[in-house]
Amino acid sequence: MREAARLFDGLQALVIVNTMLRHLKTLVPIIFVSYLVFSPATVNARQSLLLIIEKDDGSILIAMPVKPGEQFTIRYIHSVDLSPVYEVFGVDEKKGIIIKETYFKMFGAGMGHWPGRGRVVGERGWIYIKDMNIALGEFYLRIGSPSVDHTLLIRGEEIHLSRMIPHIRVRLYITQSEGQGNAGTR
Repeated sequence: MREAARLFDGLQALVIVNTMLRHLKTLVPIIFVSYLVFSPATVNARQSLLLIIEKDDGSILIAMPVKPGEQFTIRYIHSVDLSPVYEVFGVDEKKGIIIKETYFKMFGAGMGHWPGRGRVVGERGWIYIKDMNIALGEFYLRIGSPSVDHTLLIRGEEIHLSRMIPHIRVRLYITQSEGQGNAGTR
């Protein structure tokens, strides 16, 4: 009788293990697919952003992958005092382009501070307007002559726009890659 009870318990255990394996065969693919769909790497790949610089005719001059929170700078030479001006922008998935700060050597023509838009700080001979955080979404820029040297600075790279397309108006905006629409525009 005890042997029959042990045999019965063993059979019950085999039935339970068999049932678990059947469920596991169904569960493993579901877990695997869920991981692929919801993993951070996949979500980031689906939601990767592009910084677009587009000419007036709609042709794309530059399409550069960017990440939310990443920054880029436009540098140019001021026409009056002939010193560099830096405008620092941030990338936001929903708001598009945000102007973060600007800095220059002196308040010249067209340079200044709008009250309530950031704070003015002098550091090492530069005037900074920090903490601007103004959502632009997109903006237009007329690229100056080579002497103005409009330059895109991003990730240690310098792209000299004035050498590529002087005297051309361009639109800068952020869009999601893979045709998912514009971020912070229109």
